Amino acid sequence: MIWIFERDNRRAKLEVLYLGPNNYEVRFWDADGKERVEHFKSAEDVGNRQLDVEHSLAMQGWSRTGGWKL
Repeated sequence: MIWIFERDNRRAKLEVLYLGPNNYEVRFWDADGKERVEHFKSAEDVGNRQLDVEHSLAMQGWSRTGGWKL
């Protein structure tokens, strides 16, 4: 799933990937295009990380736009 965030006419993107049993990734692209990738072994851990990133972005003034996309 992919979420897009906007602030001051800039965009950031958060992507959560299921790669296989016990294999998940969180990918985040900041407004400058820099990518960060984190790996997780459980759906619970990746879900918690997704919420952490979303909360952190909201605290910095970013707004999630357009819902999520598959």
